[in-house]
Amino acid sequence: MVKWKENISRFILSRFKDDKRTRQGCSLKNAESVGLLYLEKDHNHYRTIKDISKYLQDEMGVRRVSMFSYVDTDIKRIPGWLVKKLDSGYFCKSDLNWFGIPKQEIEAFTEIEFDILFDLELEPNLPLKHVLNRSLAKMKVGPEQEGWEYRDYDVKIGRIEHKPNEDGTPVDLSKVWKEQIERTFKFISEANIQ
Repeated sequence: MVKWKENISRFILSRFKDDKRTRQGCSLKNAESVGLLYLEKDHNHYRTIKDISKYLQDEMGVRRVSMFSYVDTDIKRIPGWLVKKLDSGYFCKSDLNWFGIPKQEIEAFTEIEFDILFDLELEPNLPLKHVLNRSLAKMKVGPEQEGWEYRDYDVKIGRIEHKPNEDGTPVDLSKVWKEQIERTFKFISEANIQ
Protein backbone atom coordinates (compact mmCIF):
# COMPACT_ATOMS: atom_id res chain seq x y z
CA MET A 1 0.00 0.00 0.00
CA VAL A 2 2.79 2.46 0.93
CA LYS A 3 4.66 1.76 -2.33
CA TRP A 4 1.46 2.39 -4.29
CA LYS A 5 0.94 5.78 -2.58
CA GLU A 6 4.60 6.67 -3.21
CA ASN A 7 4.24 5.80 -6.90
CA ILE A 8 1.20 8.09 -7.22
CA SER A 9 3.08 10.88 -5.45
CA ARG A 10 6.04 10.41 -7.84
CA PHE A 11 3.67 10.41 -10.82
CA ILE A 12 2.15 13.72 -9.69
CA LEU A 13 5.65 15.18 -9.30
CA SER A 14 6.60 13.99 -12.80
CA ARG A 15 3.56 15.76 -14.32
CA PHE A 16 4.09 19.06 -12.48
CA LYS A 17 4.40 22.07 -14.78
CA ASP A 18 6.81 24.67 -13.42
CA ASP A 19 5.48 27.59 -15.45
CA LYS A 20 4.37 30.07 -12.78
CA ARG A 21 7.79 31.23 -11.68
CA THR A 22 10.30 33.61 -13.20
CA ARG A 23 13.65 31.86 -13.59
CA GLN A 24 16.72 33.94 -12.97
CA GLY A 25 20.26 32.90 -12.08
CA CYS A 26 21.92 34.45 -9.07
CA SER A 27 25.29 34.07 -7.37
CA LEU A 28 25.18 33.62 -3.61
CA LYS A 29 27.24 36.81 -3.33
CA ASN A 30 24.40 38.78 -4.97
CA ALA A 31 21.44 37.04 -3.33
CA GLU A 32 19.06 39.12 -1.25
CA SER A 33 16.86 36.20 -0.16
CA VAL A 34 17.59 32.50 0.28
CA GLY A 35 15.39 29.58 1.27
CA LEU A 36 16.69 26.43 2.98
CA LEU A 37 14.59 23.29 2.58
CA TYR A 38 15.49 20.30 4.77
CA LEU A 39 14.31 17.21 6.63
CA GLU A 40 14.16 17.70 10.40
CA LYS A 41 16.27 15.04 12.13
CA ASP A 42 17.16 16.12 15.65
CA HIS A 43 18.07 19.17 17.71
CA ASN A 44 21.74 19.10 16.64
CA HIS A 45 20.74 19.08 12.97
CA TYR A 46 18.35 21.99 13.59
CA ARG A 47 21.18 23.95 15.23
CA THR A 48 23.41 23.20 12.24
CA ILE A 49 20.75 24.59 9.89
CA LYS A 50 20.47 27.72 12.08
CA ASP A 51 24.27 28.08 11.91
CA ILE A 52 24.09 27.84 8.11
CA SER A 53 21.41 30.53 8.10
CA LYS A 54 23.56 32.77 10.31
CA TYR A 55 26.60 32.16 8.07
CA LEU A 56 24.63 33.14 4.97
CA GLN A 57 23.49 36.37 6.63
CA ASP A 58 26.70 37.37 8.42
CA GLU A 59 29.39 36.13 6.03
CA MET A 60 27.65 36.13 2.64
CA GLY A 61 25.52 39.23 3.19
CA VAL A 62 22.16 37.61 2.40
CA ARG A 63 19.48 39.89 3.84
CA ARG A 64 16.75 37.26 4.34
CA VAL A 65 17.25 33.53 4.99
CA SER A 66 14.18 31.35 5.54
CA MET A 67 14.33 27.80 6.87
CA PHE A 68 11.55 25.31 6.12
CA SER A 69 11.53 21.68 7.19
CA TYR A 70 9.51 18.52 6.96
CA VAL A 71 9.07 16.65 10.25
CA ASP A 72 8.31 12.98 9.67
CA THR A 73 5.88 12.70 12.61
CA ASP A 74 2.38 13.77 13.57
CA ILE A 75 1.61 17.22 14.96
CA LYS A 76 1.30 15.88 18.52
CA ARG A 77 4.94 14.76 18.49
CA ILE A 78 6.56 17.88 17.08
CA PRO A 79 9.80 18.65 18.99
CA GLY A 80 9.66 21.64 21.31
CA TRP A 81 12.56 23.45 19.62
CA LEU A 82 10.58 23.89 16.38
CA VAL A 83 8.63 27.12 16.19
CA LYS A 84 6.93 28.89 13.34
CA LYS A 85 8.36 32.35 12.94
CA LEU A 86 8.61 34.83 10.11
CA ASP A 87 11.70 33.18 8.61
CA SER A 88 11.30 29.59 9.77
CA GLY A 89 8.59 27.01 9.62
CA TYR A 90 7.77 23.36 9.21
CA PHE A 91 5.11 20.92 8.14
CA CYS A 92 4.52 17.37 9.33
CA LYS A 93 2.77 14.08 8.50
CA SER A 94 -0.53 15.52 9.70
CA ASP A 95 -0.25 18.15 6.94
CA LEU A 96 -0.06 15.54 4.14
CA ASN A 97 -2.96 14.08 2.21
CA TRP A 98 -3.47 10.35 1.62
CA PHE A 99 -0.86 10.34 -1.19
CA GLY A 100 1.78 12.10 0.93
CA ILE A 101 1.31 15.48 -0.72
CA PRO A 102 1.35 18.59 1.51
CA LYS A 103 -2.15 20.04 1.72
CA GLN A 104 -1.48 22.93 4.06
CA GLU A 105 1.21 24.86 5.90
CA ILE A 106 3.42 25.33 2.83
CA GLU A 107 1.86 28.24 0.90
CA ALA A 108 3.57 31.00 2.86
CA PHE A 109 6.96 29.46 1.99
CA THR A 110 6.28 28.41 -1.62
CA GLU A 111 4.93 31.84 -2.58
CA ILE A 112 8.16 33.65 -1.67
CA GLU A 113 10.24 34.45 -4.77
CA PHE A 114 13.62 33.60 -3.23
CA ASP A 115 16.68 34.49 -5.27
CA ILE A 116 17.94 30.99 -4.44
CA LEU A 117 16.21 27.98 -2.88
CA PHE A 118 18.55 25.28 -1.60
CA ASP A 119 17.38 21.68 -1.13
CA LEU A 120 19.77 20.49 1.57
CA GLU A 121 18.84 16.80 1.39
CA LEU A 122 21.18 14.23 -0.16
CA GLU A 123 18.36 11.72 -0.67
CA PRO A 124 14.98 12.54 -2.21
CA ASN A 125 12.15 13.16 0.24
CA LEU A 126 8.74 13.22 -1.47
CA PRO A 127 6.99 15.78 0.79
CA LEU A 128 9.96 18.14 0.38
CA LYS A 129 9.97 17.54 -3.39
CA HIS A 130 6.37 18.76 -3.56
CA VAL A 131 7.35 21.96 -1.73
CA LEU A 132 10.38 22.39 -3.98
CA ASN A 133 8.30 22.00 -7.14
CA ARG A 134 5.61 24.45 -6.00
CA SER A 135 8.11 27.07 -4.90
CA LEU A 136 8.25 30.30 -6.90
CA ALA A 137 11.99 30.67 -6.18
CA LYS A 138 13.90 32.18 -9.10
CA MET A 139 16.69 29.59 -8.87
CA LYS A 140 16.51 26.12 -7.31
CA VAL A 141 19.72 24.38 -6.28
CA GLY A 142 20.28 20.89 -4.93
CA PRO A 143 22.54 17.85 -4.95
CA GLU A 144 22.55 15.06 -7.46
CA GLN A 145 20.29 12.41 -5.90
CA GLU A 146 20.73 8.77 -6.81
CA GLY A 147 17.63 7.19 -8.31
CA TRP A 148 15.84 10.51 -8.80
CA GLU A 149 15.44 11.18 -12.52
CA TYR A 150 13.12 14.20 -12.33
CA ARG A 151 14.40 17.65 -13.17
CA ASP A 152 13.80 19.62 -9.95
CA TYR A 153 16.76 21.96 -9.95
CA ASP A 154 18.00 24.76 -12.13
CA VAL A 155 21.49 23.98 -10.83
CA LYS A 156 22.32 20.42 -9.78
CA ILE A 157 25.54 19.94 -7.80
CA GLY A 158 27.37 16.64 -8.38
CA ARG A 159 28.21 14.49 -5.40
CA ILE A 160 31.59 13.18 -4.40
CA GLU A 161 31.65 9.39 -4.22
CA HIS A 162 32.45 8.17 -0.71
CA LYS A 163 33.76 4.65 -0.32
CA PRO A 164 33.87 2.78 3.02
CA ASN A 165 36.96 3.52 5.12
CA GLU A 166 39.98 1.26 4.81
CA ASP A 167 39.21 -0.39 8.15
CA GLY A 168 35.68 -1.24 6.94
CA THR A 169 33.85 1.29 9.08
CA PRO A 170 31.02 3.05 7.27
CA VAL A 171 31.38 6.63 6.14
CA ASP A 172 30.01 9.24 8.55
CA LEU A 173 26.88 10.51 6.74
CA SER A 174 26.80 13.79 8.66
CA LYS A 175 30.34 14.50 7.43
CA VAL A 176 29.28 13.72 3.85
CA TRP A 177 26.27 16.04 4.24
CA LYS A 178 28.39 18.93 5.57
CA GLU A 179 30.92 18.44 2.78
CA GLN A 180 28.15 18.56 0.17
CA ILE A 181 26.68 21.76 1.67
CA GLU A 182 30.10 23.45 1.69
CA ARG A 183 30.69 22.35 -1.89
CA THR A 184 27.28 23.68 -2.98
CA PHE A 185 27.71 27.08 -1.33
CA LYS A 186 31.25 27.42 -2.70
CA PHE A 187 30.09 26.68 -6.24
CA ILE A 188 27.09 29.02 -6.09
CA SER A 189 29.30 31.77 -4.56
CA GLU A 190 32.04 31.51 -7.16
CA ALA A 191 29.93 30.78 -10.25
CA ASN A 192 29.43 33.65 -12.66
CA ILE A 193 25.63 33.49 -12.54
CA GLN A 194 23.68 36.63 -13.41
